[in-house]
Amino acid sequence: MVSKELLEEVMCLNEEDKLHLLRMLLNDPAMAKYAFDPMGIHGSYEIAARLMEVMEEEKLKRVSSIE
Repeated sequence: MVSKELLEEVMCLNEEDKLHLLRMLLNDPAMAKYAFDPMGIHGSYEIAARLMEVMEEEKLKRVSSIE
């Protein structure tokens, strides 16, 4: 259970600090399952693999256009 003092301290943080805290917590492997995943990538290997392919294609296009 979260102590009342800790909860009060967190609630007093400004928006930027709350966001930073949230990101730090979601980077904790124990909390990763709670990370926001609107595309369902965490639950689908196929979607994640396809997204990686698309990102690699975009990266190659950018490198080609720079050369």
